[in-house]
Amino acid sequence: MSTQPPFFIKETILKLLGAIGSEKEIKKYIEKYSSPEQRFAIIKVGGSVIQNDLDNLVTSLVFLHQVGLKPVIMHGAGPMLSEALTQAGINYSFIDGQRVTSPEVRDIAQDIFCQTNRQIVKALELQGAHAQSLTSNIFRCIKSKPELGLVGEIIEVNLGSINQALESGAIPVIAPIGSDDQDLLNINADIATVELVKAMNPYKVIFLSETGGIFDQSNKLIDTINLVLEYEELMQQDWLHSGMKLKLSQIKTLLDHLPKTSSVSITRPINLPQELFTDSGSGTMVKQGYRVNKFAQPSSQVQTQFKFIIESSFEGTLADNYFDAIDAFDIFMTSCERATIAISNEFKIPYMDKFGVIPEAKGEGLGAGIWYEMRKAYPQVFWRSRANNPINKFYSSISEGCQKHADWHVFWIGITDYTQLKDCIEYALTKPKSVN
Repeated sequence: MSTQPPFFIKETILKLLGAIGSEKEIKKYIEKYSSPEQRFAIIKVGGSVIQNDLDNLVTSLVFLHQVGLKPVIMHGAGPMLSEALTQAGINYSFIDGQRVTSPEVRDIAQDIFCQTNRQIVKALELQGAHAQSLTSNIFRCIKSKPELGLVGEIIEVNLGSINQALESGAIPVIAPIGSDDQDLLNINADIATVELVKAMNPYKVIFLSETGGIFDQSNKLIDTINLVLEYEELMQQDWLHSGMKLKLSQIKTLLDHLPKTSSVSITRPINLPQELFTDSGSGTMVKQGYRVNKFAQPSSQVQTQFKFIIESSFEGTLADNYFDAIDAFDIFMTSCERATIAISNEFKIPYMDKFGVIPEAKGEGLGAGIWYEMRKAYPQVFWRSRANNPINKFYSSISEGCQKHADWHVFWIGITDYTQLKDCIEYALTKPKSVN
């Protein structure tokens, strides 16, 4: 890695602050992540990232250091270990994604993991970030699968050294090396990350990869996955390859042990600040998620919560007569009662009259989850949005068409008949405002 000039840090921070989002967004997330009740983040770094993208990794971690946030780094070194074993003429194999580890493989693995660990720490400290190498006495293990050889199954995580590093202002950098009462043991880095997360209960969990997320059958990045709503269906898809299915399964195991507020993100190193500090994010964010309830005739309690969400989201006042035609509405609302959609059935094509997420919940994937459920119920839908609405970029990405007018943009999905579409647009443009 090349040595950067002294002004590198300042220039990097200024560039990132200007590129990733607004000052308001950044401050909101820094405050959220600085909670004394929960550790900030565990970041799992794959070996290929360290090999091929170390500069961007260090730049993003230095940025976090500069804004006062200290993640815990858990790294792998799989590609480097494979290369070293090949060069040494040592054969190796895998069982269920874990490397069969003979004493010869273990010895080389220990050397490679320690070298990789020192490489990351040195790169961080060259750019002014305080980092601490942790290569032993973190994972207490047993050898539970004889067929794997010297591979550890973690039974205890020693948080003392990690917490001490964090309290001293250092970024802990942890190698996947464990031990039992007799031997040093090889550990799969993804499995070590799962156990570390269970022990630490961080606010965020990040997997850094070269691909930067999970992609659908059209090779389009999936922004958000709500496990409660989507996990079973996703795991049945042929286009989700076996490696990513395993990763998604591990992420579900992680989130099953964490509070509902936690999330796991998969992104590229260069996009790490954007994923952490903007509502739109960058990569794939996976959350345990919430159920979405549908109310054909919303009760007064649902109406009250709907009013609160919409008024918080739109920073306005919902019209007093909004629910006068209550039979005409289907209300979708997340079980946490922080996101909602209103579908009006007054017109011949369903009209999305309102879509709101309270400001505190933006960036948590609630909007994507409730949208996913609404679309399953309504293959045809149209809606309007103010011309200056910042969410129009999102609407453009999910809609099949848009007609722009001075005050309103009208979007639609599933409407192919031109006459119907013309009537829909006219209906949308002539509806009176319901939020003032």
